[in-house]
Amino acid sequence: MKIDFSQGRITLVIVPFDLRFGYYRLAQISAELLHIDINKGQDYVVFISKKRSIAKIIYSDSKGNLLITRKLHQNKFQLLLARANGPAAEPLTVKELESYLDGEPLEIKRTSVLKG
Repeated sequence: MKIDFSQGRITLVIVPFDLRFGYYRLAQISAELLHIDINKGQDYVVFISKKRSIAKIIYSDSKGNLLITRKLHQNKFQLLLARANGPAAEPLTVKELESYLDGEPLEIKRTSVLKG
């Protein structure tokens, strides 16, 4: 089996979750709160733990379900901010996902109007 993240949409759930949940509960949360049907095989959904040291990715295809757990040895996954009335999830590219799962920041704090 080979995982090719470019074959689907990647959604990062910005709100931290209790990651004691397994695949089926996370898939249910994806369906109910994000309106993403994992069983269609078109989406990867990334959840981050409350302490931001663990990430879980869920996916499903015609052969079965997939749950990947990534635990950082050092640092934490970046805390991403969102508007209170905006979506609780953010789409990512494959490159952004790989960087994020390595503990690198996706967003930087701007210090100038003209430059980062």
